[in-house]
Amino acid sequence: MVRVEDVAREAGVSPITVSRALSNPEKVKEETRKKVEAAVAKTGYVVNRFASSLRSGHSTIISMFVSNLANPHYGRAIQGCADALEGSRYHLLMAQTGYSAKMQESMLAEVMPFRPAAMIFTGRINSPGMRDQLRSMDVPVMEMWDHTPDPVDMLVGFSAAEGGKLMGAHFVARKFKSVAYAGWSDDDDGQRLAGFVEGLGRKPELVLPIAGPRNFEAGMLAFTTILKKLPTCDAIFFGGDDLAVGAMLQARKMGIDVPGKMAIAGYGDLEFSQHVTPAITTLHVSGYEMGRAAGEMLLKRLLKQDSGNRVVTSPIHLVVRESTG
Repeated sequence: MVRVEDVAREAGVSPITVSRALSNPEKVKEETRKKVEAAVAKTGYVVNRFASSLRSGHSTIISMFVSNLANPHYGRAIQGCADALEGSRYHLLMAQTGYSAKMQESMLAEVMPFRPAAMIFTGRINSPGMRDQLRSMDVPVMEMWDHTPDPVDMLVGFSAAEGGKLMGAHFVARKFKSVAYAGWSDDDDGQRLAGFVEGLGRKPELVLPIAGPRNFEAGMLAFTTILKKLPTCDAIFFGGDDLAVGAMLQARKMGIDVPGKMAIAGYGDLEFSQHVTPAITTLHVSGYEMGRAAGEMLLKRLLKQDSGNRVVTSPIHLVVRESTG
């Protein structure tokens, strides 16, 4: 492995000068900087950022713990965050945690020895022990997506309960009589269901918990299960647009007209939701804008600037399309 001493020898300068030229080039004469750059190119030297951060106690890495890299909402949030950090000295390093608190804790233990400059979690940190651990560290922490008035440090999210309430009120306006809700059993879905109940003014006739992958196939299976358990069902609110599309595919297979005999609504307003037939009534949230806001807040904190409010609530609104008539 090429060492900084090898670069210094090639450039005819001291190792300290090499380090300064690579970390703070504006503090080194142009002639010296060019010698160092030429020596780096010739020797193939690569700066070990992790080793540098361990020595100095200052890292340029922001660790981002993503619940599911295949989720397009999280993909847009990552892009928004990366765009906010572009041009700064900070960079994202991502790990997937699979909606698992245990995996979160395991990945955190792996990352902490590298002393990240900050940490981002796509989801609220539910483990009390982990929350206490993070609060005891002198590291900015950003929670995203979920909504809570008491984050570990900072939060950019939206109210799932408010979204559910909007959909419940929409179902009331459409005068649906026999209603089902199908979604996952995580905290976000729990808030969404609670809001739906409030907007609907009653409990749905059927609540179907869904476990496993969040995809079209799960929506197809959920639709079949709902019809078996609630034959009178005339409207279903799904906890995700991918489930809603799967349900519409299954309805088409079974010869059930949407929205003529069955109304279907989703959540998230994914790009395909407006292009399928019929287009899906859904709730819109902007993953990109949340990621951008989170990145900007973290960058201000890291630069010792005023980052504003610790909790930022992104807007959510109902998008009514053909699938609910």
